[in-house]
Amino acid sequence: MKKFFSAILAGVVLASLAASVSASDIGESKGNVPKVPDGQITIDGNINEAVWADALQVQIDYLNPAYSEDDGVRGTAYMLWSDGSWYLAVDVKDYDVVVSDPDVQQNQPWCTDSVEMFFDFGNENAGDIHQFRLDYSGFPSYYKNQTGDEHAYGPEAAAPYFDEYKVALTNDGYCIEMRVNLNKYDLKEGDAIGLQLQINNVTQESPTNPVSVFNMRSSLDATSWQSDSYDYVVLGGELEIPEPVVDTPVDDTPVDGAPVVDEAPATTPVTADAGIVAAAAVMAVAAGVVLSKKH
Repeated sequence: MKKFFSAILAGVVLASLAASVSASDIGESKGNVPKVPDGQITIDGNINEAVWADALQVQIDYLNPAYSEDDGVRGTAYMLWSDGSWYLAVDVKDYDVVVSDPDVQQNQPWCTDSVEMFFDFGNENAGDIHQFRLDYSGFPSYYKNQTGDEHAYGPEAAAPYFDEYKVALTNDGYCIEMRVNLNKYDLKEGDAIGLQLQINNVTQESPTNPVSVFNMRSSLDATSWQSDSYDYVVLGGELEIPEPVVDTPVDDTPVDGAPVVDEAPATTPVTADAGIVAAAAVMAVAAGVVLSKKH
């Protein structure tokens, strides 16, 4: 009987392990994404809040094999999350930022200088991929699955998917910040999420067709929609945000009825002249003592 129950217990353990592995055996972990309390980040296109220093940081520098021109465009991405929201900031190095054509934005928004983020929330390669895109001018778009089962182009259409977003031009490219709405996905600490990031690059010579595409470097060299090769990230615990230090001013006002004590006068340092006078006085006293003895 003991062997029977032992066998059942072993089967349960193996089954649970298999279930956990099946949800996280695609690619490798890129690390934990820290959780932050709401209100810690201002979405303004600048990565200037101290909390970003604790974000999961990854590089977007893997040239998509479909493109042959490595023109040096690169990105450093930072990620954080909170209940119902995902924060992404990307500092893009691109010395040839091209003004987006409004017609291209509305019909082919991927053909602009832009950043894309792909989620496989179950990390199971189930074909349910969610793509969030923001171009250098701040034009947002959303796409579900490569077939476009659901898509939204522009601020009004994409409003249900983005909480906030902002882009700022820099001396060597542009910086994007976005907070996307994940309320309906019921995410929690410890969840593994398949992830890919991408930068689309157009040039003055080719303003409506990307000349290069760069992805987040991953263990299986995954590109845009290849969820079977995605690496994954894990939702981490909440960061401890230190309380701000407030300097308390010292109140020098005397308490009613308390005696006011005058400060002691400052001691005057002995100068060279004062030292001479003191030495002369000592010599005079000594001379007086000698004279008194003689008398």
